[in-house]
Amino acid sequence: MGEEKRLSKRGWVTQSPEGDLLLVNDKGTAYKVSESVVAVWNIFEDKTVEEVVNEIASQVDVDINELREVVKQLTSQLQEAELLA
Repeated sequence: MGEEKRLSKRGWVTQSPEGDLLLVNDKGTAYKVSESVVAVWNIFEDKTVEEVVNEIASQVDVDINELREVVKQLTSQLQEAELLA
């Protein structure tokens, strides 16, 4: 299953002149993101989606099934943006 794949963050985080958070991939493409997205992205260091979900769930009081869906969607978007591999 794809969920078992270990992923690590790619690129870097910076700020725009206006103060917006940006994730920038290795090709230099920047994506405006929230602090929450950066926080999840930062957790990905050779971890599976499930490991990231469990780590977040241990820190915040949320339904783990809802959290899992959100993290899966975000993971797909970050992979498409070449910010996770």
